[in-house]
Amino acid sequence: MSARKLLLTVSLAVVMLFAGVLLASRNTQDVLFRALGNLAEVVHLVESEYVDELNQEALAMALDSGLVEGLDRSAAVLPADQVGDYLELIESPPPFGLGLTSRLGSAAVQFTLTGSPADTSGLDLWEVIELVDGVNSRGRPLWQIRLQLKEALNLGLPVALTVFDREVDDRREVVLEPTEWTPRAATAELHDEGTVIHIEAIPADATKSIVELLPEEGRVILDLRELRWGVEEETITLADSFIGEGMIGEWKGRRAGSRAYTATADVLASEPPIVLVGPLTQGVGEILAAALQRHGALVIGQKTRGHAPFMSLVRDGDIAVWMPVGQWLRADKEPIEENGIVPDEEIEVAEASDEQDPVLDRALRILASGTEVPEVEELEEAA
Repeated sequence: MSARKLLLTVSLAVVMLFAGVLLASRNTQDVLFRALGNLAEVVHLVESEYVDELNQEALAMALDSGLVEGLDRSAAVLPADQVGDYLELIESPPPFGLGLTSRLGSAAVQFTLTGSPADTSGLDLWEVIELVDGVNSRGRPLWQIRLQLKEALNLGLPVALTVFDREVDDRREVVLEPTEWTPRAATAELHDEGTVIHIEAIPADATKSIVELLPEEGRVILDLRELRWGVEEETITLADSFIGEGMIGEWKGRRAGSRAYTATADVLASEPPIVLVGPLTQGVGEILAAALQRHGALVIGQKTRGHAPFMSLVRDGDIAVWMPVGQWLRADKEPIEENGIVPDEEIEVAEASDEQDPVLDRALRILASGTEVPEVEELEEAA
């Protein structure tokens, strides 16, 4: 089979897979098949008219990337020999503690986990990663870059990044060192009013370490404003620690079915915690916030990002796609995706500051008042 035929076959197979998995109505299928014809014509024109000899493999990867990463930044069209490596990758903390997203057509920093090589390297959120070990990231599938980082980490090799912040026109070199580290689940901060637990990540053993931070008595504030990565099953287990009975959470898909999680009645806190959320809270952070809000926890802060898909591997012959097949739901049965978690009380934050934290201050005042939502006069007196 020629390279061009192989390219067309793979690309069309991927689109047909999405037609069978994602589409429910005939009208939507008509739109997709028109797009399918456009795709084939675009490939033909590029192959025949491009100024230089065409890199068929690069174009195939770009087509795959454009198809699935438009659905979710973690989605991937995987070669058969790399499916196992990718599944292992997504079940572990991101290599070097670096969470990736896309910006300006290139890879970018979505988050760094505390204490990781990415964190200690000084990478900033949303910086564009132009080069990874000298290879341009523009147009490359994120799954390929993630696996490249994983392979380097497994071999104990450093990774050189060229990063760029367009807002300040600053380009610099950063090296990720393959040092050993363990994701930190949470830290505790003691106040006169109560205990604040800042949850940073939910790895597979997070519940045990977080439960150990809970005070023997008194109210608790759970700060989820920096929570963006974790294991979904462990997130449900953690939520179960604060919920006595009833549904913890659920996800639902069009063809993947649905699943609901219920509490085991072994609750560790006598009262629901106060939950802090913000625009950086996403994924497991939103699943946890939704579960606690469903059972009476007061959620304050700012609306969350609205990104909590249920991902799964879908296969069709030699094609394997890691993609969203369901959506985690809020208590009102609406998807978290695009809707986010809406706080019970929204606190406007003009600018982040180490000296001032109006969201945390509000939660502490509520604890000091001894009520869920104190009157305005009480808050003024506490101030």
